[in-house]
Amino acid sequence: YGNKLHHPSEDDAKELISIINTTVKRGGNVVIPSFAVERAQDIIYELNKYYTEYTKTEDQDFLSVPVYIDSPLTVSATEIFLRNPDCFDEDTLHLINIGNNPLDFHNLKFTRTVEESRQLNISKESKVIISASGMCTAGRIKHHLKHNLWRKES
Repeated sequence: YGNKLHHPSEDDAKELISIINTTVKRGGNVVIPSFAVERAQDIIYELNKYYTEYTKTEDQDFLSVPVYIDSPLTVSATEIFLRNPDCFDEDTLHLINIGNNPLDFHNLKFTRTVEESRQLNISKESKVIISASGMCTAGRIKHHLKHNLWRKES
């Protein structure tokens, strides 16, 4: 927006990780509204970077929490990115070539069906849910907010 590219800063990523750690320690869920194309992949990229760089730190809560992409459009868009690595910049291609695809990590899970989405709100495990509608006006994100906003641990 504003005729500029806005990438998450290092401080933004660290703040997100801090929020996830704090919420997981309380037993809650982190719900992240996101646009399906590009913004969601930026978030996945940043989370993967943290998983990769800090796997030997004491942030075991964060390292074990599942991250769900709960939006069929986001899942499809991410799959398109994954199938077309030649479209990435040099830094990202280097990561892929050394076996670290920035849009894939061991705790990342994709949900497509309505039933899988519902299970996220039934499950008691702490989790991160990234779901489309970036403005929270439609879609599955509204249900995740309904089930989590009232919870003081989330």
